[in-house]
Amino acid sequence: MDRLLGSVINDYNLYKIIEGIIAILSLVMIYLGIQIALTWKSLKKDGATGEIIAQKGNFFRSSVFIFIAGLFMLIHEFFESFEEGAPDFTTYEMFELIALLGLVLFFYEWNKILKNLKKKDF
Repeated sequence: MDRLLGSVINDYNLYKIIEGIIAILSLVMIYLGIQIALTWKSLKKDGATGEIIAQKGNFFRSSVFIFIAGLFMLIHEFFESFEEGAPDFTTYEMFELIALLGLVLFFYEWNKILKNLKKKDF
């Protein structure tokens, strides 16, 4: 990352900023996960629920978010396996940040879907 941002910020500070963002995203993901679990528990399970969840647009967006999370976590682990000639830790954390962002977007999408289902039930 020195070549890209070397004149603006050093690697250590960028690493700490990315770590802070990862911690915040982890807390957001925990919150969304709890909201999803509570909303899912309170939903009426009938045929309409399955139809709305299985809509093509919802499925496609969720699949893209999971693909982003899996791809960047795979890249993160692949680069981390190299001992010599590996990118710096800031690059590792950037890949991990993008993977976590994909998971947060997936959880947000499902939270939005379930909230809409809950509104239709009542």
